[in-house]
Amino acid sequence: MKLRLRQIALAVTDLEVATLQASQILGLGSAYQDPAIVRYGLRNAVYAIDNTFLEFVSPITENTTVGRLLAKQGGDCGYMVILQTDGADEARARIDAAGVRVADQLDRNGAGFMHLHPKDVGGTLLSIDYMPRWPDWEWGGPDWQKSATHDEAITGIEMSALDPQGMAGRWGEILGRPMEHCDHASRIGLDEGELRFAAPAGNGSEGFQAFDLHSARAAQLRENAVRHGCLTSEGNIALFGVTIRLV
Repeated sequence: MKLRLRQIALAVTDLEVATLQASQILGLGSAYQDPAIVRYGLRNAVYAIDNTFLEFVSPITENTTVGRLLAKQGGDCGYMVILQTDGADEARARIDAAGVRVADQLDRNGAGFMHLHPKDVGGTLLSIDYMPRWPDWEWGGPDWQKSATHDEAITGIEMSALDPQGMAGRWGEILGRPMEHCDHASRIGLDEGELRFAAPAGNGSEGFQAFDLHSARAAQLRENAVRHGCLTSEGNIALFGVTIRLV
């Protein structure tokens, strides 16, 4: 069963501000807004970064999961990690064997997802998705290839955890992937991309705290970040409540 990091979602309080920053700082093009997400009381914007995707979600109604998360975290923050598999049946069997509840699911013409309950997984909302063909990605919109940026990709995410090894072990059990240790963190390698689990930084809360952006435009992105006052001393970008590590 192949697995790759395909999309990440960030919760934002103001979608217009987030999309403006995505353009001015990250240099991203046009975004797709999925009308189906309204049923969750949300609106979104999805950017194609080569064949990976960055999504912003923002509440439009009261008492949404995203709204409660934004209130808890005090602003923009990481929300969801979406992996793609070519073995949906095997993934589903592993989820069941691990005793993980599926909070939401969809199967439509060979494209679908399984959103796993965060309390059973730890850290954040994890979704395992599948498509009719490996290159496909319905959630990016019908013409995502036309707006995609190139020579870059989202290549990793980092979760903060009070027990990084324990959380990594749980994710590894669900995904059927071994855990290893590297650079003061626990790591799970995927066929494309990686998942890391480290001790909390800042306010000490658990959750999705950083992602890796491999970009041929890294120098330009750092210049943009300097102009907007969001470049860190380590040369990364602090934006949308997470750290964007340029690699």
